[in-house]
Amino acid sequence: MVDAKDAERGGVTGVRIRAWRGRNRQRRQRLLILSLLSMLLACRPPAPPIPLGPPPYQPPPYQPSPPLPPSVGVEKHVPPPVQGPVSTGPLQVRVGLATDLASFDLPCCDSRLTLHLGTAAPRPLDAGLRITPGGKIIEKTVFRLQVAALKNEQQAEGIAAYLAEETGHPADVSFDAGTDLYRVRVGSFERREQAETTKGQLEALGLAQGWIVSQGGKIEDPHLAVQLGGETLRVSGRWLDIAAPTDVGIVFREVRYRGKISIFLNDRGRLNIINELSLENYLRGVVPKEMGPSLYNRLEALKAQTVAARTYTLRNLGEFAQEGYDICSTPRCQVYQGMQVEHPVSDRAIAETAGQVVLVDGQPAETFYSSTCGGHTENVEVVFPLKSGAYLRGVPCVEAGLSQLRGDLAPGIPFATGISHRLLPPTGGQRHKELSARLEHLAFLAKLPIPNSQLKSMQRRDILRHIFTIFDLVLDKRLLLANRSAEWQPREHPLASFLQQERWLPGVGSATEVSSAALAPPSVSEVETLLFNLALELKVLRRQPAHFLSLDSGLLTLRGGAEHQTFDLNQAAVATFRRRGELTTSATLDLAAGDRLDAYWQGDRLVALVQPIEAPPVDLSRHAKRRNWTRYKSLRELRASVQARYPGFPFNDFEVLSRGVSGRVGKLELKGDGGKSLRVEGLAVRWTLDVYDTLFYAQPHLQGNRAVGWTFRGHGWGHGVGMCQAGAYGMAVRGNSYREILDHYYTGIDLARLKPSPQRPRTATTAP
Repeated sequence: MVDAKDAERGGVTGVRIRAWRGRNRQRRQRLLILSLLSMLLACRPPAPPIPLGPPPYQPPPYQPSPPLPPSVGVEKHVPPPVQGPVSTGPLQVRVGLATDLASFDLPCCDSRLTLHLGTAAPRPLDAGLRITPGGKIIEKTVFRLQVAALKNEQQAEGIAAYLAEETGHPADVSFDAGTDLYRVRVGSFERREQAETTKGQLEALGLAQGWIVSQGGKIEDPHLAVQLGGETLRVSGRWLDIAAPTDVGIVFREVRYRGKISIFLNDRGRLNIINELSLENYLRGVVPKEMGPSLYNRLEALKAQTVAARTYTLRNLGEFAQEGYDICSTPRCQVYQGMQVEHPVSDRAIAETAGQVVLVDGQPAETFYSSTCGGHTENVEVVFPLKSGAYLRGVPCVEAGLSQLRGDLAPGIPFATGISHRLLPPTGGQRHKELSARLEHLAFLAKLPIPNSQLKSMQRRDILRHIFTIFDLVLDKRLLLANRSAEWQPREHPLASFLQQERWLPGVGSATEVSSAALAPPSVSEVETLLFNLALELKVLRRQPAHFLSLDSGLLTLRGGAEHQTFDLNQAAVATFRRRGELTTSATLDLAAGDRLDAYWQGDRLVALVQPIEAPPVDLSRHAKRRNWTRYKSLRELRASVQARYPGFPFNDFEVLSRGVSGRVGKLELKGDGGKSLRVEGLAVRWTLDVYDTLFYAQPHLQGNRAVGWTFRGHGWGHGVGMCQAGAYGMAVRGNSYREILDHYYTGIDLARLKPSPQRPRTATTAP
């Protein structure tokens, strides 16, 4: 029993002790019933982590992604990583390699290649091959700009009306029944060059990803003329295939491609060259080009890139349907260079994430990624004004460097000791009396009755009996009956596992050894570790995984799940610990954005943070292209750049109107002679000013009151939305998995695996 003085030191007054002791028998019976129920429920799966708190901002409404094609499905769970060779799965991708060719040629000879001529038997290519288009164009083709393909009809109509007003060209919406998408198209031009000019105008409005399509053409008697050696063949229809064994490939324009090469006769009477192959083999020619394995030589970073690239592909299947293919092979889509760039490390990343994609609301996410973000990514609507997505939020990046987080404990204090002293301050005096008082304090924090008995000695068996006397209503009764052969699994029962490993429970050994252990007094550190584990078991202390985001002027921001929470360290002290080998001791933490942490809570109060790995420093000097850059532009140079997009505009100055969360320029006003002005938004700022990224600050060089040039000092290279490739590499260096990397850059996503699906039919030859 503790006296009034000791009780006050432990945070429990004598009055409270008597009140707890006076609880009646019915209360104890109710607690016993609840305890038994908790034992029965112990086998249930653990509850999901409690969010750290609300996000510090309110994201704009999320527009759902386009639906998956009918032939593609997903499984909502992700099995363990796939090992072994790259899957050639049933999902095929059609990649556009070239369009509007007058002919297609293959030199003689490779008999391993076969020519498929409709219903006729395949023929080996044992002679030179030339294919030319046939048929008569009986209806005039016009060129248009496709700028969006959306699921929401109202949104598509709104964009079309906006573009018609801004550009002066007709804009309309057509529904594609094959994909359930509403396609927004602008203009109607006789020549492709006219469409190219308008494309620059659209880019200035933030539509940097528009592309030219043809519409309205019609061919009478479409066919292909095939010259194979000295023989001339006529193949009816628009399609012809050349196939090769998987490891042989087919050479087109000095690049070797897996799968087959398809020749498609388009509506303009020309040839489109298409590579058709499995999705996984397609990625083998994409990932090494988008994130070179020799430079980004961390498997987890390459796995994150693979999942992002696979998701992008899935989301954009059929984007160029009227041209006969799904996706292009240039930076407009994803750079694809076939077999010649395949690499063992990226092949392994593809194999170990086979079929995995990022989903939001059950649909494939728009997994933007760029080379370098300059320390912070950006909200999507700042860079792409007509896009939205609550999962594309700007986040801090490892590129920003390390932040030092110094806790309030002296360095070198063992973890369990630092935490137990904080929860249960030592009272001084004889060891067994002090431990008894601290255990009573723990019972008070756990809202349990305070015991009548006192700890009599520091023998292990006496301490254990006293613990079961105090906490008999909440501890697992099997602990009292544990035999020498009992094997407690840490996940099933952490406290039991700890007690057995640390010789508090009987273990394997002779009776003499067991008796000796039971009578031996524990060391000081063993007592502190016992109190710590009891606090976890009694839910007085709660552990939750978290990730570090930022530390600015004493404001610490963490992420738990998809939620962010900020703590003012100037107002509340937090203990910090770092693991070094087998030891975890108090220390100053060197943290980079995305680093994992273990957060320990007492109720809603953050008590301590533990960095569970020894994260090495990251050198991004070779990886982060243009992470910091300076560029001078004279008035003449900048005027030429502006007039390339706005012919005739008399540019003489500009003003930044708004910036995003990363500091990127969101809106810019171009100023011209005579009071003329133009407003530029999003990614169009980058192209208009001809800079590497929109994360910049400009210093004018004046002659009198007139600027004659500007020095741009900036960070990043690309658009800065979604995953930062240099940052993904840095996170991998510091021990993060590909799933943690994806979770960091894409907020609140799900990871799923593609289901096997039947072969998709070839697309229609014309669009609506």
